[in-house]
Amino acid sequence: MQMQDEILTTSIFEAAMRLHESLNASEILAEAMRLFPDLLDAESWAVYLKSEQAERLELVRAINAGALPSGPFVDLDADTSPIARAVTERNVVITQSSKPNTGEDAGPAEKTRVEFNVPLLVGRRLVGALQATRVTSTGAGQAFSREETHRVEIVCQSLARSLANAIDYHTATRQTLIDDLTRLYNVRYLYQTLDNEIRRARRYGSPVSVVFMDLDGFKLINDAYGHRAGSVTLTEVARVIMLSVREADFVARYGGDEFVMMLPETSARSALQVAERVRAQIAAHRFNGGVGADIYLTASFGVASFPEHATEAEKLIELADAAMYKAKQYEKNTVRLAAT
Repeated sequence: MQMQDEILTTSIFEAAMRLHESLNASEILAEAMRLFPDLLDAESWAVYLKSEQAERLELVRAINAGALPSGPFVDLDADTSPIARAVTERNVVITQSSKPNTGEDAGPAEKTRVEFNVPLLVGRRLVGALQATRVTSTGAGQAFSREETHRVEIVCQSLARSLANAIDYHTATRQTLIDDLTRLYNVRYLYQTLDNEIRRARRYGSPVSVVFMDLDGFKLINDAYGHRAGSVTLTEVARVIMLSVREADFVARYGGDEFVMMLPETSARSALQVAERVRAQIAAHRFNGGVGADIYLTASFGVASFPEHATEAEKLIELADAAMYKAKQYEKNTVRLAAT
């Protein structure tokens, strides 16, 4: 028995060390989500990352997302959910709640959902949180054994450190790869990152989508308020976009008033929803251009996905651009999917 425990401990240690083999957050998260189900049997898994823009957690990876008790965002200032408590208290939080049972032989309260939340910490630095759930029979005792949770917590320590390293590396590298005006990524880095993401998606059989966006009638702002107001408005647009997408998504200024969003592990259908959310946020936002003006904008969007529409980065962007052009040509302020 002792030998088996030692073998298991060694195996977990080796698995945790594999998380440090990359400085790419997407690759680290993908490896972690392959590893966790081998450590603990759960109905759903989710990894949230701490947002740089706001006091919230953002869902970046999930297994069986439909069973998650938490949504895509967790507001750390207002939320009282178990995952928010785990982050606030800097400690593991395990809770139980009744779950309606739709089985033929069971009543509505015979099942219990147990939620296991682990903050991802490096010292006192919060990186994010892990959430796992399991459904068990009510009154069956503790759903997660101490041995199981201990194994997961060990891996979470490595996950937090490797993600922190990846984030720090990403931040340092980003300084040479960003647009001077909007502080978004530049075109060169867009193609480099999309190439890498497509290679990863091809390897793991996952989708990746591109959203091409162009502001409608932006020249009128420069004509009415001057080019400085136009520049300030572009930085405002960049902020609206960043607040409308996930932490794991990639946003670049393509040029002029054109922007591109690269969405890892996102199907065409989901990318259309993201584009529609960004479109609605821009249309509803009052921009002031730095001169106290009342400026209202709309934007046109095109969406293309790997492998549905193209298998190379350049072609994927070309198709998303073409779809955006059709949206602008025929309707404006709308979202179009690339032609297959």
